[in-house]
Amino acid sequence: MSSRTRHGTAAAGRYGLTAALMLEAAERFSFYGMLSILLVYLLDVRSLSAPQANLFVGSFNALSLVSTLLGGRLGDAVLGPARTVLCGCLIQCAALGLLGLSGTWPAVFLPAAAVIAVTNGLTRTNMATLVLRHAGRGQSVDGLYTLYAFAVNLGAMFAFLLVPWIGKRHGYAIAFGTCAVSLLLGIATVLLNGRGLVGGGADGKEYATDAAWAGGRTILRALAEIGGAVLFYWVVLNFPAGGRWVFWIVIAAIPLFWAGLWRSAAAAERPGIAICLILVAEAMFYGVFDEQTTSTFVLYALHDLNRDFSVAGFTLFRLDAPQIVAINAGLTMLMGPPFVGLYRALDRTFGTIALSTKYACGSVFIVVCFLILSVDTAGPASGLRAPWGMFGAYAAVSVAGLVMNGLGLSVVTTYLPSRVRNMSVAVYYISTGLAMYGGSVLANAMGIRRLGASVSVAESLVAFHALFRGFTLLAGAGTAVIILVLPAVRMMERRFGTSRPSRPA
Repeated sequence: MSSRTRHGTAAAGRYGLTAALMLEAAERFSFYGMLSILLVYLLDVRSLSAPQANLFVGSFNALSLVSTLLGGRLGDAVLGPARTVLCGCLIQCAALGLLGLSGTWPAVFLPAAAVIAVTNGLTRTNMATLVLRHAGRGQSVDGLYTLYAFAVNLGAMFAFLLVPWIGKRHGYAIAFGTCAVSLLLGIATVLLNGRGLVGGGADGKEYATDAAWAGGRTILRALAEIGGAVLFYWVVLNFPAGGRWVFWIVIAAIPLFWAGLWRSAAAAERPGIAICLILVAEAMFYGVFDEQTTSTFVLYALHDLNRDFSVAGFTLFRLDAPQIVAINAGLTMLMGPPFVGLYRALDRTFGTIALSTKYACGSVFIVVCFLILSVDTAGPASGLRAPWGMFGAYAAVSVAGLVMNGLGLSVVTTYLPSRVRNMSVAVYYISTGLAMYGGSVLANAMGIRRLGASVSVAESLVAFHALFRGFTLLAGAGTAVIILVLPAVRMMERRFGTSRPSRPA
């Protein structure tokens, strides 16, 4: 390859990476912007009760995660990652427009929500694939992962700040429309960039799934699979009782998968399967609590939080209840690069940190998060609570997310044989989605069900204190178990011989 060709390939790679990161930030802005007002929209426009709205958001989050299975399949075997991302973005843009019309035509709300839950999976996994393709062209995998996480959290932070503000002052239709326009601008950036999003290897060649294209039959096949997923999601969202049955059926099926995998595995593979099973269970533990950050925390801010962030009587800034989640995204974005540096320093000093150790450390911060809120809501049930307790809780859960979130795929690829990884990744995503749905059910049982239409501040404080105290005890018990089994898991890891470095969380 000539120097001019190499220079052109490097320039195309830089432009492609920039376009991919811009599209990721725009897509996350549109998705999280919609999510930032979904709960209050359900309460204000759809007239759902707090428990119903909380369960709907939990179901939506779970389905959005499970849909990454479809995205992975379409990206790997049907359309290729780049076309899958663009297809998902275009469909999601149209669905956001329909959400904007749902105030006038309520019948379009559930189909639009089901479409967005599906398209989240089309973009989420494949965009990460497209970004990480640029490794080897002057970019390390760790550096690309940091850039990708920065783009995700940048889009999320501005979404949680701006979209609720627009919704409160200009109406939900304009807010949903803003999400659609943001995504449309991201798509335009990619299209103007030509084929830079596709990327390729370090030699500049395209990947087979991107170069191959079977025309209309392929796109019809993809649309049929997307349509089937949308129809199933619509049923789950439209019939909560049916969703509960699906939940219990899948809960029963997951142990059967692990039992079948254990029986078919060779003796040398079984220690890795046992480690993976333990760590996936710990990932589900994190999912139960992570679900509360965009649902229960927002309800608490709506009912019992003084949202003026003040020091010595001087107000620094004010956030509406849906905007409160921006604290999580902002802190995660700011702390991400220092965490990568910390992991590298620890790796140089002590060697690679085991995945099981990371899970144990992260679980401690989950306890801290809910303990802060439990203490904050204790005492006399009168008056709104200061917002700094919520800020501290989000800081703790942000650290937990940086330590634990994203480790699941590393677990699967590290400990399971390659012949079962695809199916195991599917089970991991389904398990995490079920954990998030279960988190909504637990929140309703622990306190959300006590929130009536005209509940007072004192009554809601009692309900939220019971909820946060219950989650603190649950987190403490789970963390104690994780720490108690840690020596045994570490012994299993050493016997398994896992000394390969894992990607920073």
